[in-house]
Amino acid sequence: MSEDIKFIVSELNKEPYNRNYNLITFDALSGEPLLQVLNDVFAEIDPKNKLDIREEEPEQMAVRMLGMLRILKYKPPDDNIIGRNPATMPSNFRQGLVSGNKYVIHPILSWLLQRMEELKKRAYLAKYLVKLDVPAEMLGDADVADTHMKYEELIDKFKIIHREYESLRTSGFSTSELRRDITAMEEERDLVFRRIEKMKQKIEGTPNSETMLASARALRQERERKKEMAQQESDLKAAIQLSEQRTLRLQTQLKDIRKAGMGTTPEGLLQRLEEDVNVNTYIVKEKLPKELALKRRHVSTLQQVATQPAMGQQEIDTVKKQIRALTAEINNLNEARMKEVEEDDSPESKVGKLSFFRQNAAIITRKKEQAAERLNELRGELANLQEDMRDKQDQLQQFSGEQVLRGEEFKRYVNKLRGKSSAYKMKRAELSELRAEFGVLSRTGEILHSKEAQMLEQLSALESQMGVSGFRETQETMEKVSSMKAEVDERKGQTLEEMSGMVMELNRKIAERKARLAPLIKELRPLRQKAQDLTVDYNDKKHAYDSVAAGLDTNMSKLEQEVKSLHDEIVKSETKYHLFNAEREILNFKQQQASEEIKLYLSSDPHDKKKSLREQLMANINEQEKLGRLLREEQKSVKDLLQTSAKQLRMWQDVVKLLDMKRRCLDAVRNGGNVTRNSGGEALVL
Repeated sequence: MSEDIKFIVSELNKEPYNRNYNLITFDALSGEPLLQVLNDVFAEIDPKNKLDIREEEPEQMAVRMLGMLRILKYKPPDDNIIGRNPATMPSNFRQGLVSGNKYVIHPILSWLLQRMEELKKRAYLAKYLVKLDVPAEMLGDADVADTHMKYEELIDKFKIIHREYESLRTSGFSTSELRRDITAMEEERDLVFRRIEKMKQKIEGTPNSETMLASARALRQERERKKEMAQQESDLKAAIQLSEQRTLRLQTQLKDIRKAGMGTTPEGLLQRLEEDVNVNTYIVKEKLPKELALKRRHVSTLQQVATQPAMGQQEIDTVKKQIRALTAEINNLNEARMKEVEEDDSPESKVGKLSFFRQNAAIITRKKEQAAERLNELRGELANLQEDMRDKQDQLQQFSGEQVLRGEEFKRYVNKLRGKSSAYKMKRAELSELRAEFGVLSRTGEILHSKEAQMLEQLSALESQMGVSGFRETQETMEKVSSMKAEVDERKGQTLEEMSGMVMELNRKIAERKARLAPLIKELRPLRQKAQDLTVDYNDKKHAYDSVAAGLDTNMSKLEQEVKSLHDEIVKSETKYHLFNAEREILNFKQQQASEEIKLYLSSDPHDKKKSLREQLMANINEQEKLGRLLREEQKSVKDLLQTSAKQLRMWQDVVKLLDMKRRCLDAVRNGGNVTRNSGGEALVL
């Protein structure tokens, strides 16, 4: 833990925090100052958290910070001092976060400061990738479902674009490389301009040069159009592929929905919805108000207990005796009443016999409450599992760019892999055969080259013998020159023929295209008018849709505000509940300590009295008083000895000075000095 605190202090003393903490001052922080430090770190990760926590309600602050930690995927450590019990760890963690407990805040700060860049990126992506939780009943509307599907498609597009951006950012391009590329491109441009000037100079004397240039220009335009058409074709193929993927996804959703609703009818669906509505109505109108009333009664009881003075052991025993007496009296009255009801056959007794059915009704009510609690727990678990599944799918798609295949898609993928594996094996066998054939042919070529070299040596030797050395090279050179001239002439003739044929072909294609486009233009005119009419209808329907969507947004915002207010009330109640529990435990401990002290004080055993806190404190007081008296006496004796000791010190100092002077005189006598003695004393003459 000390290493974590050192790391936190060193990071907070750097930019942009500049806190100037040391280990002692930082460890002494608690409550609001420590929460403000945590909030400043959150503000560095996401600027929307930049605020003063003193101006914010504790409940809102807790909800905001817990939401931020959930987005950043922070998991509290298992060995948290506040929450060693796994069953109570979330509530204790929440309470420790609200109160600013350093054992909760320090691990969070250490975890945040160790991975700031990663968390900044996660917070940025969370604004666009955290999906809105739309209820299933609202997705039943076609417009809402279509809008939600477009929303998911936009999220997918954002993932793709962000992945491309990251790949470009990490591709390693630098400004120097870009400058070199620009320089190379400028050189290539100048080279192309020079070639164009040369070609213009060559063409100036050629007849029909303008016609040929126009034909070449038209050819280039047609090629560019061909490239554009190819690009459009690839775009259309990509769009078709996306549409097919969307169709497959919708088909899988349809299959899942049909499987989930297999054998159902509209009446059955309505019955199921009515059951869900009844369960939710029971939870909201009966279960939750009862629980809230119980918690309020419990809180009022705790407040009454906290306001009452502490009770002694005798008072507690008296209250327990009264409780036992009242319980016994209630049991006797119940037994007497049951006997009267069994013996009496009057209508009033028959009414009393309904207690059995009331008990059964109470049992059924309790079972109903238990089932509702179990339903809430299962709903919470289902929501957590769905959220985990969405997170895992997002992570998988973020890292690999692919979705998890299921069912028929996975089978098709396996079959496709099998076909590719078989094709791979065939190609591999062909490649091995070609490599073997290549080895044989390369060896044959080497043998033929060696034989050719030998024959050339023999031929050169014969030419030198006959006196015509170099004849073969000269003949080969002349043959090459003649063949090159024939090729050039042939190319000139072919180029002229090709250009004339190209011009004729282009004219023919242009006439054909005009003839083809004429009926299409005629058909396009009424379609344009129809498109304009459809655009008007679309604008009207879009306006109606926008109005309906605005109404739905207002209703949704009202519902969200109500849910948020209820959630805030629950958080406040939980906070008060935990606070009262802590105060109750403190009071119980103090009460237990006081009762034990009273027992030890009233006990007749001297050994027990020695154990009591009062006796121990009295013993410590007596010991300190004795020690004080001894110290005062010692102080008095030291004051008495102070004067005599000071006088003796001065006398000894005079003796030391006298002896020192005598030593100096003796040294002077030894060095040749004379000592004269008179009646008044002695004198030393050097």
